[in-house]
Amino acid sequence: MTQDSLVKEFNEFEKGLSENIANIVNGILQQKSDKKIYSIAFITTDDFYGIYVTSDYLEKDKAINIWESFEWQGAVYPKCMYQPLVDIVENNNEIDFTTPSDEKWQFAQTLISILNKHIQNISEDVFGKNGYKREDIIFFITMSDGDYVDAMLKESVKTFNSSETLKRYEINID
Repeated sequence: MTQDSLVKEFNEFEKGLSENIANIVNGILQQKSDKKIYSIAFITTDDFYGIYVTSDYLEKDKAINIWESFEWQGAVYPKCMYQPLVDIVENNNEIDFTTPSDEKWQFAQTLISILNKHIQNISEDVFGKNGYKREDIIFFITMSDGDYVDAMLKESVKTFNSSETLKRYEINID
C-alpha cells in the first residue's frame, strides 16, 4: 500500500479533524480545575481500532514524565475521529493490524502526519481565550498498549511540538 493510497483512505477522518479539532482542544482547555493542562494526547489501540482524546495536568507546577504516567483526565471520544478510524481499519484488507509490520508502521506515520497538519492549524485564539499559549501544551499520539507505543509517542512528540515546548518540559527524544 502506498502512502498516497493510505492518505486517500483517511479522507473522512481528515474531514472530521478539519471541522472539529479546534472545538475538541477548546473543550479540553476549558475543563475546570485548579491545575493547568500541559498535555493533550490522542490515544488509539494496538490495532488502531478507534481513537480518543485526553489530557493531563501539571502536578505542583511540574509536568509528569509522559512516558511514565498516564493519569489521563476527561477523555472524550469524538465521533468525527473515532468511527472514521474504525471504518478505515475495517475496510483495509492489505494491512494486518494485529502484528507489527512495515505497512502497520506506515499507517501509524500517516496518522501522525494527518494529525500534525490539523494540530498546527488550530488557531492561536483557541489557546489564548483559555489562558494558554500553544507552547504550553505538548501534543502527542500513542497506543494504549501494543506494538508502537514508544515509537508513535517519540515520533509524534517531535513532529507535533516546537523545540520550545520540548525544552520547557525537558523532553529529550534522542
